Amino acid sequence: MSLIIGIQQSADGPLLERIALNETVVQFDDEENGGYYRYLYPTLLEAADATGQMIDLNGYAMLRGEQLSVLRLALVKARLSTEDQPNRWPVSVGTSSMPNATPPQPPQVVWKEVEKAKLLALLDRLMEIIDRAASVDGTVLYIGD
Repeated sequence: MSLIIGIQQSADGPLLERIALNETVVQFDDEENGGYYRYLYPTLLEAADATGQMIDLNGYAMLRGEQLSVLRLALVKARLSTEDQPNRWPVSVGTSSMPNATPPQPPQVVWKEVEKAKLLALLDRLMEIIDRAASVDGTVLYIGD
């Protein structure tokens, strides 16, 4: 599952073609690159409560105006808490089970590693996108699988 985040350049056409690729774009791909989205999930839930828009690996969201300010504040809080983390740490990204195995195996927690420097850079790029969109009264698109 992946999630692409960028500034909307067009209201027409397929979703991925609506993102301005000449601007900063952020992509989450937790299956390949670790638990970054899952680490930020509580932050995104908090922002969704205030904005009515959930940034989801499987969904689609559009934020603009005050919604961007709310999300930016939540990301600043996430950045501050990230600064207190070790250089690397494991994050639970879900469970894995093998119900058809003989004997059946109980679900096991799946862990992915998060690197502090990479997460801080990702948060900085997200805030850059939000700031750029806010400066031109634009919209930020969040496109999941």
